[in-house]
Amino acid sequence: MTSLPSVTSVPPTTPQTRFVPNPPAEGATVCDRFTTVADVGSVAAAEITEASGIVASRAHPGVYWTHNDSGGDAAVYAIDETGASLGVWTLDGTFALDWEDIAIGPGPEPGLDYLYVGDIGDNLAFRPDVTVYRFAEPDPSVSGVVADAVSLRLVYPIPPVDAEAMLVDPIDGDLLIVTKSSTGDSIVLRAEATTVGSEPIIPLFEIARLQLGAGSFVTAADISPDGTMLALRGYGEVWMWARNDRSLAEAFTTDPCLAPATEETQGESIAFAADGTAYLTVSEGSNPTVWRVGP
Repeated sequence: MTSLPSVTSVPPTTPQTRFVPNPPAEGATVCDRFTTVADVGSVAAAEITEASGIVASRAHPGVYWTHNDSGGDAAVYAIDETGASLGVWTLDGTFALDWEDIAIGPGPEPGLDYLYVGDIGDNLAFRPDVTVYRFAEPDPSVSGVVADAVSLRLVYPIPPVDAEAMLVDPIDGDLLIVTKSSTGDSIVLRAEATTVGSEPIIPLFEIARLQLGAGSFVTAADISPDGTMLALRGYGEVWMWARNDRSLAEAFTTDPCLAPATEETQGESIAFAADGTAYLTVSEGSNPTVWRVGP
């Protein structure tokens, strides 16, 4: 298929479409940094049976936060790279309808890391809006209750929309959601940082469309801590984009490459390590394997 030209700016009302060839365009090298797949352990906590999202702490090297899918407790779990349990924090006053992904990024207080838990799943296509819970990252070495989680109400341009992938840009604070579709035609939507938390109803704007191939379900997303690499995963694939000096919207108009992905029962989690040199993937299920992909 013919590649579209890159753009210098992407207004929210004029999304850009990129038709991705399969295999990825020759010369896409961001994936070349990741070559070794290793089984580094398994998730120990019996409570985690549907790990639907994972993200690396920036302030606590080697610590990752994860959570269950729909029907689980409204809680986030701290684990290390081997899957060993560290702490669990319950979100007071919240409800886990369909928690699908977790992200970390800037928030209202400069210099402080915030966790974002995306209650964004909608398999039955009945939700007019979705909720993301934001709170300052707690101490991963102990357990407790998060009493001040803020509920962010997000509205799609044309609801309802099913999505399982979310990230927060560490550079500008924008929140992105990527939709899930059996056709592989996923939409990238953005809530601008200036509206996240400052508006009672936060609009999402379409900024890009991705054609990843029939049967390619986008189940998770992450961005490297320095903001230079983007990753989406499906049940059997990991796609990566090099951001370079572009906006995220512009980055998604370029061709991704396919990074290593191991076979998992139902893979719905991906997280860059805090130093960006590796990424972890985890499947749903009891005591799932933690896979580390690095140089």
